[in-house]
Amino acid sequence: MSHTKHIFEKSSSRLKELSEKLRENDDELGSQLPGLANLLDDIVDTNTDVPREESIRRLLQVFWKSEVDGTYSSILGHYSDGEKSLIRAFVEDEKPAEHVGADFDMGLSLGAREELPIIDEEGTHKHLGVKILSAISKVCSPDDEDVTLYNDKAKKMKITIHAEQEFTNWGLTVKNTPSLTCIPSTSYGIQQIVKFAKARKMNVRASGYRHSWSPVFGSNGQIIISTLGLRKATMLPNFESLPGSQYFVRGTELNSINFMGEPQKGQKRLVRVGTAVTNQMFRRWCNEQKLDAASTLPLNVIMVEITFGGSNAPICHGAGRKHPTLSDLVHTIEYVDTNGNMQAISKDKDPSFMAVASGCFGLLGIVTHITLELDPMSYAVMIPRKLPAMQAIPPPPGLADENIPEALRIEMSPQERAAAQANFEKQAANDFYAEWFWFPYTSKVWVNCWNTTDDGSGAQEYPSKGGVLVQWAETVAIQIIQDSEAIFKLQDIFPWTQATLLSKLGLYAMPDVADPKDAIKTQLPDALHFRRAIQNVRVRDIEVEIPLQPKVGSLKDAKPDDAIDWALVQRAWWDGILAAYKHRDTCPQRMPLEMRITGASNVTMAPFRGHVLGTCSIEILTLQNMGAKWLPYAQYVLDKWMGLKDNQGNYLETRPHWAKEWATMTVRGRPMIEYMKESYRDAIVEFRETMGQIAKRQDWDLKEARQRFSNELFDDIFFS
Repeated sequence: MSHTKHIFEKSSSRLKELSEKLRENDDELGSQLPGLANLLDDIVDTNTDVPREESIRRLLQVFWKSEVDGTYSSILGHYSDGEKSLIRAFVEDEKPAEHVGADFDMGLSLGAREELPIIDEEGTHKHLGVKILSAISKVCSPDDEDVTLYNDKAKKMKITIHAEQEFTNWGLTVKNTPSLTCIPSTSYGIQQIVKFAKARKMNVRASGYRHSWSPVFGSNGQIIISTLGLRKATMLPNFESLPGSQYFVRGTELNSINFMGEPQKGQKRLVRVGTAVTNQMFRRWCNEQKLDAASTLPLNVIMVEITFGGSNAPICHGAGRKHPTLSDLVHTIEYVDTNGNMQAISKDKDPSFMAVASGCFGLLGIVTHITLELDPMSYAVMIPRKLPAMQAIPPPPGLADENIPEALRIEMSPQERAAAQANFEKQAANDFYAEWFWFPYTSKVWVNCWNTTDDGSGAQEYPSKGGVLVQWAETVAIQIIQDSEAIFKLQDIFPWTQATLLSKLGLYAMPDVADPKDAIKTQLPDALHFRRAIQNVRVRDIEVEIPLQPKVGSLKDAKPDDAIDWALVQRAWWDGILAAYKHRDTCPQRMPLEMRITGASNVTMAPFRGHVLGTCSIEILTLQNMGAKWLPYAQYVLDKWMGLKDNQGNYLETRPHWAKEWATMTVRGRPMIEYMKESYRDAIVEFRETMGQIAKRQDWDLKEARQRFSNELFDDIFFS
């Protein structure tokens, strides 16, 4: 039997085979990975309990104790002295996570430390003495030009500026070299940058953590505004372990959070945030508010390492069919226009403009502040489950049991199948939050569907500080597994090695609450950001938004309460699973298949717009270093999802997430960009016309705005 056929067995069989290989007397791998065979045996043994914390500690100890594989030391070398001490206390001294994590505060991901530009040690925005060279000097004059721009009218705070600094996004899919990288801390500073660009006919785009995979950023030889910048003191080798919210200059205008008016009990409230505010800052701020001021967003992305500027511009979303996108919650958007003037658009004064302005990809100008509509604080009652794949999301009609991978098959009576179907439909249609994870080649699905309550009694911090530390340690382990030479050797023998270890680790890390009495009750912001360390592992990611379809008739005639054809959702989900098994020879997908059910959107360019019954938001991920293996596989899965049809035989109006990987993909043999322009044809006209109306009302020129704030991608979509 070939080793690739074993992928059809349960993960326990594969773990046993790895263990046996490591125990072979004539094989050096066992000595290179000391203790791994024992750990795998204990995990497989149903009579041995290996708690999550112990499993991750023992896994890290394998690489710490290895006398040959130096990946443990190499990975630790990227962290600060303080962080190294925490890891060593947890791994080498075997101190409990709750003890080690008592003073732990999640730092920046390694990717952010590598990519974000630097500001001075004190965070006072001292100028770095930049001279413009090469490309920009050709625009300005034949001679070098000193650039001095200020954050304030009194000219006391200079904007930190870097010349010719390479720009790289987090996913390593976009690289360019702007002439200037500017790190302002005020709206006034952004105005000065835009006026500088206008005088030289240059282009300006903004970035935060750079988590988008698609080419939505700036261009070579132009100007990039970074709303985040690292203190020099946070750069290796002088990195000090500081709370994540303290890596940046605190108390600036662009990372401020303020109520607009007095919040009233039981009513929505308006909160104004700077576009440099991160989800981590905002989560903490929400949780710190008391009494009637206690507030929360009803939805958000999971990741805490993202700015509101970064999540709003590409129209990001959360989970739950009753929830639209983050951009739908925007009440007011403030921006610097092409003339360098401050402008604002709000639902109160400009309701007809908001559908465009709230999700405009930065084409209006450089956004400085967003006012959001928040709810009074509520509490998540989380009852996550690990269920057999066929029970969590039943196979769609037409998918016979014999075509389901053997490792995923379970015996189910007709009554059990009906109950599983009813439960899935109920969760997908009605739960406040609805999300499913499948870790490749595991036999179970993690079901994260829950509802909320206004009763905060018994609510606890989730995850706890110790839990956050364990999550962080898990990402360190993933980094090691991704880079270990010894694991590479096992991978050469068993192509499923890395995928199996990562999936087992991933599923093992997720909570499983069998009894509702043991539900996890926590403040809603904590539940929305239940995984705090995912940004520490670079991944590749494609995601599409599939419109939910009515059982009878067409979507354009559907009403919000019409019965939904959930079979299409089940088909999309199982297409993702079956794709992984079809490509078992290389296992290109080594991170989860994830699905969320979301609501419709009123934002003009939202991929969810027109989805009156809701949306199936589905994605696949893998490790960033999968390279050439990933794109053909991603295209294969995308073809499956884009091939879905409604009950009248028409292809669904499925669209990709703007921020994920899509620009190089194809749809039914056509470049994705052509498909997008056709799919959004009417919306593009509406977007462009509304932009023109805003320009006329606020006295700026649309043609100039295109030159100032667009890029090659958006030129092609909106202005070609």
